[in-house]
Amino acid sequence: MKNVSKDVKKKYRYERVTMNYRRNLTNLINNMKIKTKFICIYGIVVLIPVLIVGFYLTYSMKNMIMQNTIREGYSNTDRINDRLSQALSTMADVSDRLYVDTVLQGMVLNNYKNSWEVVDAYNNHPIFEDYLDYYKEIANIRFYEQNDTMLDNSRFIRLTEDIKNSDWYQIALKDNGKISWQYIYDDLGKQKYLSLVRLIKVNNQGNLGVLVINVDSVYLHSIIADEPFETQVTLGNGNVILASRSNIEGNNIKKSILNFNPGDTDNSIKSINYNGINSMVITKAFSTNEAIEKFQIYTIMPINNIVNRVNQSSILGFIIIGISLVISIVLILLFSKLFTKRIILLRKEMHKVVNGDLNLSNSIEGKDEIGELYEDLDIMIESIKQLIYEAYEEKLQKEQLSSRQKDVEFKMLASQINPHFLYNTLETIRMKAHCNGQTDIAKIVKMLGKIMRRNLEVSARLVSFQSEIELMNDYLEIQKFRFGDRISYDIDIIGNINDYLILPLLLQPLVENAFVHGLETKEGKGKISVIVETRPDYLEISVIDDGIGIEKEKLESLGKQLMDYNNDAIKSIGLCNVNQRIKLYYGEIYGINIESKYGEGSKVIIHLPLKWEVISNVKSINS
Repeated sequence: MKNVSKDVKKKYRYERVTMNYRRNLTNLINNMKIKTKFICIYGIVVLIPVLIVGFYLTYSMKNMIMQNTIREGYSNTDRINDRLSQALSTMADVSDRLYVDTVLQGMVLNNYKNSWEVVDAYNNHPIFEDYLDYYKEIANIRFYEQNDTMLDNSRFIRLTEDIKNSDWYQIALKDNGKISWQYIYDDLGKQKYLSLVRLIKVNNQGNLGVLVINVDSVYLHSIIADEPFETQVTLGNGNVILASRSNIEGNNIKKSILNFNPGDTDNSIKSINYNGINSMVITKAFSTNEAIEKFQIYTIMPINNIVNRVNQSSILGFIIIGISLVISIVLILLFSKLFTKRIILLRKEMHKVVNGDLNLSNSIEGKDEIGELYEDLDIMIESIKQLIYEAYEEKLQKEQLSSRQKDVEFKMLASQINPHFLYNTLETIRMKAHCNGQTDIAKIVKMLGKIMRRNLEVSARLVSFQSEIELMNDYLEIQKFRFGDRISYDIDIIGNINDYLILPLLLQPLVENAFVHGLETKEGKGKISVIVETRPDYLEISVIDDGIGIEKEKLESLGKQLMDYNNDAIKSIGLCNVNQRIKLYYGEIYGINIESKYGEGSKVIIHLPLKWEVISNVKSINS
């Protein structure tokens, strides 16, 4: 149990240390300035990866250059091998054709009687000249023969004891007709040549002579003339027959600085110290058809040259990395400066708003997130100003509504004698009329009492829409009682308005206005129609009469009065008062519209908000 407790404590301590570390790291990052964060992000996201990738690419480039150089050395060696093999194969092919050339055999075996026959044979049969003219690889062709009747010239040479005792001649005899390649001195050409040496034999006739085809030295040197690396070519015995430095030609490779063995592995590469320089040597061996000797090609590549290429590549890589880093640092500093400048400007403007200054003095351009934040801040400030204005207007409207309502109450209270005395008197008249059987009079008096009570008890409190309809109906009944059959009316309600609440005394003044200004002065019968209809976004109440109508100029003047809050007409409880009460309470988009044509009648339309909007206003007033 003790061990378990220790493990739990250790785990808890580790988690607490880890949590504190994370919290401290988070606080450190959060407390950094944005510019510092940009620089840190640059270092993590750009600087470190660029350095890692740069060093990796530089290292890879070094290896690539090294491999490419070695590959180039192998390619050059193969190219030399191909060209040299092609030249030697051509000469071997010439030797094969001369080996079976019957004309050559006839010339050498013929027993000439005099020198003129020999000269004539030479002129008539220029056997070797055709090959010399056609193949540029061949420097000259010598044929060493034993015919005493023939004359020596540059082509046919009689054997002497010195020639017979020479190494190359003995090798030719030993090879017995096989091709051998030797590096020998030519007495006529006064220089050493790479030579094809071959004994020519004739069936039943013995040895015809020894054929020597010398390879053109200029052509050999042209094979390695354009090679970028030093090259040496040796025979199987180790003699250097071709080299980039001609002064070592003829030396044996064992005695040269290379210190290679003639039998070194084909296509091998190894490091040596050549002339005091660390170098890499590629060795390639090849042989021609039917030849016994092998040729070795040595391509010498100084490591210093390879290293110089690598160093140049590394320096170039580091220069590119340095330029990239400098450019990126300049760009990140410039970008962070521009970014933080806009952030600081946005912060200053927000601080001004926090301190109550709603006037922005600076402007932030751009369509990025900062520009959008500034636009949102500007929109928010405008919304705050609008809310302040609306709150002020709402407060002012409520004060005006309360003042208007009190004014109306004051006027109506000033005009009343005594509410209880008036109600009691009307009730007494109604009871007397009822007792005397005057039910119509009793009914009208009752309606009049209800209207008087409503007018005297009017306030800013909302009432049911149904009570307003009843009040308007009572008023219409009283007028019908007064005018008899001259007046008719109808009330049409479209939609459910049972729970609808409305300001008091909005409908009755409209009906009264229709009677007073539309029907009282009209001759003949008149009719008033009241239509209540619920629309998708509002409630529409229309009071229509077929009275005398309103003249155009008077209608325009009345429209101006409806919108003039300071007009004296607002002191009455007529249309202007009703319109202003609606706008003050419900908002500017609601109110009264008047349509009229003189001689045909008038139509007064009220637009009110739907039930839920009214309920929300009631809640706000009560709160």
